[in-house]
Amino acid sequence: MHFISANLCPMLFLKIPKLPPVTTALMLANGVVLAYGMITGTQNQIILQYGFVPNYFFYGNHALADNVTRLFSSMFLHAGIAHIAFNLFALAYLGGFAERSIGKIRYLGVYIAAGIAGALLYGTLYILVVGNGSSVLIGASGAISGVMGITAALGNIRGYYWLAIQILYAFIGSIVSIPIAFTAHIGGFIAGLLLTRLLIVVEKKRRGY
Repeated sequence: MHFISANLCPMLFLKIPKLPPVTTALMLANGVVLAYGMITGTQNQIILQYGFVPNYFFYGNHALADNVTRLFSSMFLHAGIAHIAFNLFALAYLGGFAERSIGKIRYLGVYIAAGIAGALLYGTLYILVVGNGSSVLIGASGAISGVMGITAALGNIRGYYWLAIQILYAFIGSIVSIPIAFTAHIGGFIAGLLLTRLLIVVEKKRRGY
């Protein structure tokens, strides 16, 4: 069993805006989990216990409650400093705009839903195409791709810009044999895009537009 990370490539010259509370809390939560695992020397055990494993979910190898927990917890796990740095830079760059635009509760809901959607798409395709769902999926990139989807749905070009970076990064990763769960990125982005567009339609109807 090996670890598959969903990574994002940052552009370090970009200016990070002031961060609102939910984005800040998400960044802190990811950082604390990684710090705890590294300080206590339990990082691998945490990943194995709380990472998402497609075989467990689709073949019923574990209890339903455990699989649901893994779907949620996997998006707060990272393989190391470089992995989390890439992800948190992207979240810091896009999260402020997304959170202020749709509101704290909606933003958090889309974030979590996108992370779950990304993991499920990854798991489904990995089993159907590769025929092996034993790899452990970790990383916040599915959820953060959902934040990209939010920005794209609101007409902010940065969402598509970051998606293009992911495509390039995944291509480079495939050449140098870095395990990147690009399908989790795509699933998260689509979920964020569609959910935000749905929220826009609902809000327009509520206001009588």
